[in-house]
Amino acid sequence: MPSLASPPDIALVTASTFPECTPDETLLAQALAARGVKAGPVIWDDPTVDWSRFRLALVRTAWDSDMRREEFVAWAERAGALCPLWNPPEVLRWNTHKGYLRDLEARGISIVPTAWLARGSAPDVEALLSERGWSDAVLKPAVSAGARDTFRVRSPNDLAAAQALVARVLPHKDMMVQPYLPSVETHGEHGLVFLGGEHTHTIQRQAALSGRPGYDPTASAPALASEEERAFARKVLDATGFDLLYARVDVARDEHGGPRLMELELTEPNLFLRQGGPSAVSRLVDALLDKT
Repeated sequence: MPSLASPPDIALVTASTFPECTPDETLLAQALAARGVKAGPVIWDDPTVDWSRFRLALVRTAWDSDMRREEFVAWAERAGALCPLWNPPEVLRWNTHKGYLRDLEARGISIVPTAWLARGSAPDVEALLSERGWSDAVLKPAVSAGARDTFRVRSPNDLAAAQALVARVLPHKDMMVQPYLPSVETHGEHGLVFLGGEHTHTIQRQAALSGRPGYDPTASAPALASEEERAFARKVLDATGFDLLYARVDVARDEHGGPRLMELELTEPNLFLRQGGPSAVSRLVDALLDKT
């Protein structure tokens, strides 16, 4: 981390487990340096950091925020009162609980059908899946990242493990259950990246729960989003009502071929800047400098 005696102009907010710039953040820092702006990694929960010394703080790799959500959101509110923080604290609070999907559905956005399980409840997983007619389903916490505590039920043999997961997680966190969309293995899941309100590039990733041998969770490749997907992603962003510096809209197809929102990543998403290329990096630099 940079010395606090000479802090960067822009803090690239990270976690103690990622104290150095990732390759994407290195690209961003180099592009900012070319514009005369110093940027470097700063750990969000470092108590010695004076956030008022930064022109702007950009949340990038705070990848422990899901495990310490209340601490993280409280930090964002404190830091955001001292320097411009993007995305803003109110966005981070809203987006770090997947209940935001319920809000967006109420605003007309097509999400994956979801059964919401309240913290402290004790549902019967087998009965729930039978009632919904979901023979292939995914269970996960409403506050999670990186497929942590996420489980796919593909056959009756998986029900005991699913029930055990619910019994372990629900006392502490809300959970959600969704049908598994086979299209993520055929058509793929597209992540549409928006920087400064502009769609800059799209990524196609492997299905994280496909069960394919050798699955690499970091695997991704550039993809072309259809006009329908771009219009859908724009509708999603408009429905948030927020001014957003960065966003990734993850979209998959339902059984009828229609777009469904899988996730809206507004907190610390991988923006795949290397795959987006120089134009994406340049767009993010322009958007950042507009906010300082």
